Amino acid sequence: MTTRFAFCLVAVLLAASAFAVKRGQAKFVGGSITTIAEDAEGPIDLTHDKRLTFLPKNNTMLEIPWDRVSQLEYGQKVTRRKKTVLLSKSRKHYVTITYQDAGKREQAVVLEFDHDDIRIVLATLKARTLQTVVFQDEEAKKEMGGVVEKK
Repeated sequence: MTTRFAFCLVAVLLAASAFAVKRGQAKFVGGSITTIAEDAEGPIDLTHDKRLTFLPKNNTMLEIPWDRVSQLEYGQKVTRRKKTVLLSKSRKHYVTITYQDAGKREQAVVLEFDHDDIRIVLATLKARTLQTVVFQDEEAKKEMGGVVEKK
C-alpha cells in the first residue's frame, strides 16, 4: 500500500513539474504582438548590453531594446492543487514588459518565469532598463521580499 501511495505521489509531482517553465527560459503568455504563439517557451537572454532576446521554439525571435522599455510589472497567480492527499500552493510568476517597437508603436508582452529565476530576472530588468518594477498586488510585493521597490 505505501509503495502504491509513493508511486502515485511521485507521478503527480512529475506531472506538475512537466507543465512548469524550465529554468533559464520564459513562456510567452500573451501580449500585443502576433508573431509568437501563446504558450511558446524558449531561452531568454538578459545579459546583452543593448537588448533582451527571447527565442521561443518554432516562433520568431523577440528582441526588446533596453532603452525602449517604458514599464515593468510583476504579478503572480497562486493556485491550489491537490496532490493525492496533500494540498499545496503553486505560484506562477509573470512579468509584463511594455515597450516601443522599431516602428515606435507601443507593445506589451507577458512572460512567465520559473520560481527560481524570477528574482534575478526582476533585478536584471530593473538594472538594464532603469525602470521601477510595479507590483500587481501586495502579495506579489511580499513575495519579492524587498528586491525591488514599488513606484
